[in-house]
Amino acid sequence: MDKQATGLRRRWPVFGLLAVLCGLAALAFFGPTNAAPAAAGEADEECDTPATPDEPPCNPTLPDSPWGTSHRSSYAQASSAYPGPEDTGAEARHASLPGVPVQLQFSDRYDDGGIAVWGSLVGDPDRRVVVKLDHGTGDIIDQYVPGDREDDAPDPQPGSVSGAYNMLDRDGRFFVGRQREIEVFADSERGDRFSDIGLLKRFALPEEAFCVAEDVVVGATLTYDGHIAFVTEYGMVGTVPREPDDMTADSVQVHAINDEACDSGEADPSMETVSNNIAADENGGIYVVTSQAMHRIDWDADEGTLDAAWSAPYSTGADAESAIRLGLGSGSTPSLMGTDADDDRFVVITDGQDLMHLVLFWRDEIPDGWEPVADGADPRIACQVPVTFGDPLATRSLSEQSVLVRGNATVHVSDLLVDDSAFAGMEGTTATALAALEGGNPEQAPTGIERIDWDPESRRCESVWANTELSIPNGIPTMSAATNLFYGVGLRGGEWGVEAVDFDTGESRFWLPSSGGGCEVEALDAVDPARRPALDGVLQRLPNSCENSFYAATEVGPDGSIYTGTFLGVTSYLPFAQALDGDDGSGGGEVDTAEEDSTFEELVPWLALGLVLLVAVAAIISLGRRR
Repeated sequence: MDKQATGLRRRWPVFGLLAVLCGLAALAFFGPTNAAPAAAGEADEECDTPATPDEPPCNPTLPDSPWGTSHRSSYAQASSAYPGPEDTGAEARHASLPGVPVQLQFSDRYDDGGIAVWGSLVGDPDRRVVVKLDHGTGDIIDQYVPGDREDDAPDPQPGSVSGAYNMLDRDGRFFVGRQREIEVFADSERGDRFSDIGLLKRFALPEEAFCVAEDVVVGATLTYDGHIAFVTEYGMVGTVPREPDDMTADSVQVHAINDEACDSGEADPSMETVSNNIAADENGGIYVVTSQAMHRIDWDADEGTLDAAWSAPYSTGADAESAIRLGLGSGSTPSLMGTDADDDRFVVITDGQDLMHLVLFWRDEIPDGWEPVADGADPRIACQVPVTFGDPLATRSLSEQSVLVRGNATVHVSDLLVDDSAFAGMEGTTATALAALEGGNPEQAPTGIERIDWDPESRRCESVWANTELSIPNGIPTMSAATNLFYGVGLRGGEWGVEAVDFDTGESRFWLPSSGGGCEVEALDAVDPARRPALDGVLQRLPNSCENSFYAATEVGPDGSIYTGTFLGVTSYLPFAQALDGDDGSGGGEVDTAEEDSTFEELVPWLALGLVLLVAVAAIISLGRRR
């Protein structure tokens, strides 16, 4: 007994070391990571976010690419961990298209290293066009036009926001919620990005998914458990499986924001309407802003239910629509703020007041003791401050873009034309289109960018900086955490390009001019002939109009690039070194720094496990020799 005890005492350092190493291995395998937190009904796939602060939890349904869904991720922050251009050394490329790609999505890298760029076009009429481009060259690979390929193609519809929002999944499928269907596309030859676009399914949503006869799908995103969440113009929030074979009428779940008002089947002015996209979080929350209120709808994938969690009214201002506006109330897709467990968590929008305000809503429980920020304000509102774009005397401000969010920071761009009175009384879509094109007129172009942050210590929103001179007329902005630069498609002296702004100070760092040039005849042929006279008049005055961002998103793409949809096209800005590497269509070969860090972190658990095994083997050999 004494000998055994003595032997154990001699060996305790070995056992202690083993225990410590096993603990480290367990921490490496099971401890905190950048992976998406577990959520009810979460898909089996795993993913890791780039190893940078303030990244939303990754959605395992989305592709491993810099921008996989509208507004980049299901959090809809429109900011990125990936690098954009760092200086003026970039090539501007333009591809002409028969419509406007409001949102573009990037695929995973193919086996040859290349990347495909997908988009759905909106236009008037809406011909349901889907496009695929090659990132390496900027060339169009294919355009899918139902009328040219299908014997029983859907009829073109009047132009609207329906079809503007789209998403790619990790299986290479491209989803578009358009009119009253969910459309699913993919490479016609799996794994070949140069193959034609194939239509996998056009799923007609059941009648109960719509509130009134003229209702259509407006927005859509991918939930963390692998479903498509959608919203219609008249406030029907729904989910449908993303697997085409599982898309059936019985699989569709819906929740009516307008509730019993939908029973009549007829539109009513009192109904809440939707003109923006939606956001989703890892806990099943789906966030919808209507013309009257901000809503959270909870999706329970295990139970297959959609239930109202909360709703909070906000100040919507006058009932009249501005020509630059796409609907009543807020002009912004909800963005989610708060990415870590200890962060304050919000839904972020701008409201519809004449002097627009930034509004933050508590996303989860309202903190104990929280007092309304103003008389009559809903207690769920955490912040409600005017956006003046640096003008202390401003009485009117306007943005039709979603709020850019990174960490606790928000950035806003002005869309208010110098004088929009000329569009009063015009038919809706015509006025909107002409007002957007007028943003390319230096005498009319709006100016102003403002950053406003949430301060978790004071629990208030405060303006950090404002730039009163720069013009981002109508594009959704973005930023890169890797370069600490804000990017927006801007206007300088009648020329379109990318404005790169220091995120900390608001000072311009550099300007990337577009390739310029007029609109191509083939693209103009897609415009409704009845609208051509008015358009031709604009093009004579503003020949650069096909570089106009026209409500489209500015996106941080692969290899340090910037992409944007434009009026009848898409323009990309690729750093020269990457453009040279990508001449063969490979899309360049550089690996993002954040991905390199993430790759190293993935090796740590295996290194720890290997070390444990080596020590364990050495201990066993040592014990055997002592015997």
